[in-house]
Amino acid sequence: MISFDRILFPVDFSEQCRAIAPAVQALAEQFHSKITVLHVVDLPIAWFGTPEAAAWSALINTGHLREEHQIALNRFVEKHFSRVPADLALEEGEAGRLIADYANDVETNLIMMPTRGYGPFRAFLLGSVTAKVLHDAHCPVWTSAHAERFTPGTTRWSQVLCALDTDPRDTAVLKWAAELACASTAGGPPINLRLVHAAEGASNRESDPGLCQFLFKVARERMAEMQSEAGTSFEVCFLPGNAGHAVRQAAIGHNADLIVIGRGVLQKMLGRLRSNAYSIIRQAPCPVISI
Repeated sequence: MISFDRILFPVDFSEQCRAIAPAVQALAEQFHSKITVLHVVDLPIAWFGTPEAAAWSALINTGHLREEHQIALNRFVEKHFSRVPADLALEEGEAGRLIADYANDVETNLIMMPTRGYGPFRAFLLGSVTAKVLHDAHCPVWTSAHAERFTPGTTRWSQVLCALDTDPRDTAVLKWAAELACASTAGGPPINLRLVHAAEGASNRESDPGLCQFLFKVARERMAEMQSEAGTSFEVCFLPGNAGHAVRQAAIGHNADLIVIGRGVLQKMLGRLRSNAYSIIRQAPCPVISI
């Protein structure tokens, strides 16, 4: 059975972090979770430069800097976690690596964070810190691409989408989503879980209708096999086009509260992160949990 005994909430005091704090608190209340609010103090870039630059960094009062960030962290927690107690953690260094390492070391069950902060890599598809965490963390990661407009009152989801590929490893994603639906339903309203599969090769039905029919036939057969193995019988939405756009349209059409996807274990350039995960997370109109 899925449990979120330990939730890690990395914060940079941005508007995005403040916006999703109610969701973190609400989910912790629902699952009786222990929250750790983690803030990483970014080291000045000069510390990583030439010996001359390092000499300039010696003028920085690191103790005072650490104290200022600790005060800001204390105030953040006091303001946003009045109903649920939260532990505080302050680290120094490169945020993405330290967040993932911290989560792995303390056996965190879930990391919750927006997809962007106010860092120097804001123009990227995802914030660099979020991308690093998605790549390196071993536990599920909850993200929200539109945190600045996200004002949740509860995390008791009613409409959940599980985006699946035909890869055999996605059977584990299906099982996890089914368990999440059961865990979330306990003591609350029932959850309607649907599956969605995007057939990218079927995006142009007019030019080659035979190919499109074949791709959908293969996908239906594979989804049936996966559901048989998982012991489920959920409704499946088959859509043409790239995964990010198709999952977004399905989420809007079904008024989804949450999307579940797999990050995978591919030993390629993207490491654990499957090629479609970035696109789905970036375009999703609701929060995404990637496992």
